[in-house]
Amino acid sequence: MREVAIIGIGLHPWGKFPQKTFIDLGVEAVSKALVDAQIQWKEIETICSGIYIWGGNAGHLSGQYLASVFGETGIPIVNVYNACATGASAMRMATMSIASGQVDVALAVGMDVSPEGFLGAKSDDPKQDRDVLRWRMVGMPNPIYWAIECRKRMEKYGTTEEDLARVKVLLSKYGAQNPNSRYKKIYTMEEVLSSKMVSDPLRLYEICATSDGAAAVILCAASKARQYTSKPITVAASTLGSALYGDPTLRISAISAPAKAEAPLLSESYSASQQAYKQAGIGPEDIDILELPDNSSWHYLQYLETCGFCGEGAAESMVREGQTQIGGRLPVCPSGGFASFGEAIGAQAAWQVAEVVMQLRGQCGSRQVADAKVGMAQTYGLMGNSGTTILKR
Repeated sequence: MREVAIIGIGLHPWGKFPQKTFIDLGVEAVSKALVDAQIQWKEIETICSGIYIWGGNAGHLSGQYLASVFGETGIPIVNVYNACATGASAMRMATMSIASGQVDVALAVGMDVSPEGFLGAKSDDPKQDRDVLRWRMVGMPNPIYWAIECRKRMEKYGTTEEDLARVKVLLSKYGAQNPNSRYKKIYTMEEVLSSKMVSDPLRLYEICATSDGAAAVILCAASKARQYTSKPITVAASTLGSALYGDPTLRISAISAPAKAEAPLLSESYSASQQAYKQAGIGPEDIDILELPDNSSWHYLQYLETCGFCGEGAAESMVREGQTQIGGRLPVCPSGGFASFGEAIGAQAAWQVAEVVMQLRGQCGSRQVADAKVGMAQTYGLMGNSGTTILKR
């Protein structure tokens, strides 16, 4: 298997853009990635594109629609959907296409225009879609699941409301400095703790919004990467994980969980990260920067443990002691995280990769992590989907 490098990245800023289609967002991200990689569109040899599930047939053929704008060249195009791990799945497919020797240059891209409010079910036929049953009959949108797990954590480890608010305050400082973020306000503890309760114990400012955005990553065989850039970033690992039997997580779209835990919480992410460490030949102690899926403040705390960065119940201490700040032992989400960007299903995992690339290149200005050499991007999705990418410079 050949070594693979990232030679170009491009982002469309996150936000809500009612006058734009998902293709408009994707075209901007891909155009920026082409410029960044100093490469021509005709040199792309395969496209791995995230499916935009809200976009009908056009959304299911997102890669072909991109090609129709840039110019159809006859190359293989694959469209993939793995919920919030869609971008990670596109990354893995593009990486494997190059590592196997099938192509030398590949494009991984994700685009999303989210519905207003909580993410809902796609199908209109409840007989065909368990997720619709969950939404219409049980009335449990995503934050309720997260709140239940957070309440369990509070009972087990003594997590406080201040611990949850502290996460938002920290991430807002980084998001305010990121030109691509949606929210640029720096929040105080008082503002977070006085925000509306959405689902006890999670407040409005402790839950990510749903956003529009796009991200593109151009990959190349490492042996040829310096033809395009003086700063190629090596893909040390690109993995996917699914749930393990006996996972005690109350999984979104279900209404029950195993009574006895026989696997780690969020086992799909545990699996993806463990695979990634093995593939990269390193451990969590070797990671210099981490982008994790902070869909809520609970996720931020839990993922530090799920991915092996601390023991059970120790995440709160890491945050209180400043270990997850820039300048601390493990800077976490120096991008500002989902708290500052919002959730854009098909695009967010690719965006995380782009953020890690910028950090490893030293391009993040006032929120730059000093001398970062190894970065990790971790995301998860509906029904036990998870993706992990580890990058090195």
